[in-house]
Amino acid sequence: MLKPNTLSIKTVAVLLPLLLLLIMPTLAQISWPSAQLLPSFPAPAQTQDLFILRETSTRWEGEGSALSHKTGRLETDGWLCQTGIDAPNDHMIYGPYSTDVPAGPNVAEFRMKVDNNTANDDPVVDIDVRNATTGQILAARTITRTQFPVASNYVNFTLPFTMPADNQSIELRVFWRGTSYTKVDWVAVQQNNSSAEMYLFASLKGIVNKTTPRLFSYEGDAFAEGQYTWLQSLGLNWTEYSNKWDLITKYRSEISGLIVYDPSQIHTVNLATVLAKNYNALIASPTLLSRLTSAPYNIPVVLDLRNQFTSKLQVYQTLYNTYWPNLDHRLLIGLNPDIHKAALREYATALGAAVIWLDPENAAESQLLNSFLSSMPPGSNYMGWWPDEAPGVQRGSTYGITTIASDWATNLTVHSGMPRTVNVKPIPPKPALQNKIYVAFILSDGDNLQYVEHLMRKLWNNADRGSVPIGWTVSPAMLDAMPGALNFYHQTSTNNDNLISGPSGYGYTYPNNWPNQNLLNQFVAKTQDYNQRAGLRVITIWNTITGGINQNVGQAFATYAPQTLGLTAQNTGGGLTIYNNSLPGMALSCNYCTGEQAMKDHIASAAAGWNGTSPRFIIIQAQPWTDVTPTTFKNVANSLNTNYVVVRPDHIFQLIREANGLSTDPGSTPIACLIN
Repeated sequence: MLKPNTLSIKTVAVLLPLLLLLIMPTLAQISWPSAQLLPSFPAPAQTQDLFILRETSTRWEGEGSALSHKTGRLETDGWLCQTGIDAPNDHMIYGPYSTDVPAGPNVAEFRMKVDNNTANDDPVVDIDVRNATTGQILAARTITRTQFPVASNYVNFTLPFTMPADNQSIELRVFWRGTSYTKVDWVAVQQNNSSAEMYLFASLKGIVNKTTPRLFSYEGDAFAEGQYTWLQSLGLNWTEYSNKWDLITKYRSEISGLIVYDPSQIHTVNLATVLAKNYNALIASPTLLSRLTSAPYNIPVVLDLRNQFTSKLQVYQTLYNTYWPNLDHRLLIGLNPDIHKAALREYATALGAAVIWLDPENAAESQLLNSFLSSMPPGSNYMGWWPDEAPGVQRGSTYGITTIASDWATNLTVHSGMPRTVNVKPIPPKPALQNKIYVAFILSDGDNLQYVEHLMRKLWNNADRGSVPIGWTVSPAMLDAMPGALNFYHQTSTNNDNLISGPSGYGYTYPNNWPNQNLLNQFVAKTQDYNQRAGLRVITIWNTITGGINQNVGQAFATYAPQTLGLTAQNTGGGLTIYNNSLPGMALSCNYCTGEQAMKDHIASAAAGWNGTSPRFIIIQAQPWTDVTPTTFKNVANSLNTNYVVVRPDHIFQLIREANGLSTDPGSTPIACLIN
């Protein structure tokens, strides 16, 4: 039942259009000119309030004494099962039989890895949470191979569950199917209210930073750059807060209330994220209400979403019917509320953007997703991520909507307010064309804003960066979302660091699937505009993970992106195509190499049969999530003999152009530009 001082969802639906009109003057600090892909935030405060935002948990190591095993064996940092060696269809992990997990909502975590995540989609493991006191299964899930987002690196899987009572024994189990190499690092249970605090403080960042960005959180994991790195790189100062609850006290005057989500319908977190901005409200779990509504905070509840929805689909149908008509249709954000508790949620809160989690492969959800996408104007974007990469990116593409991967981007409200001057370094002179085998290296996944914020920034510090030419993919949307970061990369680059555009232009999309040529031409023209101002002359085009470029797509880039030096394509080994007699498109020789040996093997294969009478061109794209670093590229380059010349991606396309009688500089890149 609603409290007397709260509003029902029906009342909100009536009042919200009027409320939007009343609060419009306070929104002027965030600007979104029609020509921009994404909005700009106000300039950040010179001194940021820095705090750590992470979930805390009780953890049991896979190889530790607290856990038991019926198959597999200890290997260094975890418990391993391998096909053909260990007995399948048994529990590789079970235990720890702890009685410390409190009654109520909790979340179990399983940190695991496989060695191959693309071979098929076979079930790999079944994970579950069992009440060992009563024998009741509290939560269970089957994990298939492709649900591991990367290979050879640990990833976390979560299982929300409710413990029926205190002092009961918990058992976390991993049942190995015998279909894949699988290693368990640890299992854990998040401490009570840990997830709730993630939602709460992400929304605090959004509410505070929408006027002047003053809050900066560090949420880093093994791929992250360090808590002070970006503050130092952007020239900002900071004050550290060890108790993040002190920040609620500090900014209490900017908080008008609480929106309570329904833990039994967790997708109400996304609805609360949409509504928080207009109420200046924090997203609150019922478990935190007594603390938040009492001294010293005394924050009132303004909206209670409990007991108003019976399904996920009803939550998003209400969002579409009631709120979507009054929201900016240029942006849709995809966040899984079970997983994405903070990170991009602060940006979504600050903007009051529509936040959904709809699966294009679920019939009912697919239909509602289409309703959202079909009502978005040309040039719109989907931020965050999808339940599954290929179906999601493809669905957006069929509506002319690009995906800007960003679900784990953590401080976009600060990054988006940095000065918008980007100083682009000119291309160094290309080497002379000879009868050699030219090799260019590209590091993938720069279309992903969290990658350029986190892992790329970490790799940028590698001592071997600059010793060998590397193409670093970045997102042209950084001009709006992270201009200071883009400028930092340009200014600290060496002559061997070449920033190029990630797939497939201003956003991740499959251009072959675009609905009509006119929309595709607009996408390419906008990409040309952003790439020119960002200093990006090469574009990696993805049409699925392994697809080539359709002729009409290549011609569109040749016509509407005339400053582009070249395109790479994902149809491995597919060779060279020249579009409109002006733009070379070169298929990669490896489209997602996972390490040093794989790169050496693909280079050798692509060089086979070369007789030295003409130049040959090889482009190797590697992925960064399996510990590929500048040192890896240096080692590969050092293994090549004098028949090979390693060059930047822009240089390899200039050489390809020269070898085919095309202009080596089809346009000039401005040395500096101010984004208006």
